[in-house]
This record gives sequence, structure tokens and C-alpha cells, in this order.
Amino acid sequence: MIIAVPVFDDGLKIFTNTGHSPYFAIFEQKGKGMFKSFDLLEMRTNPRGNKEAEKGCSHSEDEDTEAHIHGHLVLAEMVKGVDIVLVKHACANTTKVMQNAGAKICKIPQNIQMAKEALSQANMQ
Repeated sequence: MIIAVPVFDDGLKIFTNTGHSPYFAIFEQKGKGMFKSFDLLEMRTNPRGNKEAEKGCSHSEDEDTEAHIHGHLVLAEMVKGVDIVLVKHACANTTKVMQNAGAKICKIPQNIQMAKEALSQANMQ
């Protein structure tokens, strides 16, 4: 299983606002149950990345405009080949684009800070 986690950088601290995450860390899960492990495969740079939008976007008034929706389409490339995206927060357009690209969205608790912790604690069923 291939899993994406929105992160600040290769330190793998989780970025809260998925659509503006600077990077997506792409992991492969090997094994199951207590024998599962996660290998970092690559870091994908998000062209929409904006570290200043970590706590949320200020574009809620234009979320339904064609231009805004189209701006999210690049996120389909970020999750190409990904089975699951672990998120703290994702707007409706981000969620829709990622799901249409074939990725399942799994929420993780706000108190989880690091990608490895999210991978080990997330319910990905």
C-alpha cells in the first residue's frame, strides 16, 4: 500500500493544510499488523505549496469558482499511484480531486506531529 502524508520538508513534520503542503512524503507499507513497516519512497514537491497557509486558507469566499476548483487539479499529480492520503485538514476541493484520482482520504488527530507517528497510529481500513 502506498501512503502520502503532507509535510513541511524532509524532517517529516506534518503540514496541517493538505492542499498547501510544501511536500508530500510518499511511503510504502510493508507487512501487516504488528509486523508492518513503512519505507519512505520519495518526496513530491507541491506546486501549490505555501508554508504561510499551514493553519488554513483565506480563500473560502471563492471556493466554488471555476478558477479555484481548477487550481486544485495539480493535486491529482501529487497523489498519482497513492492509495491513501493521511490528512489533518483538507478543503472540499482538495478532497474531491484526491478522491477522483483514486486516493482514499484518512483523517488523523490534530495532536499527531510527525509522519511516522501518523503512519503507525492511523486507521487506514
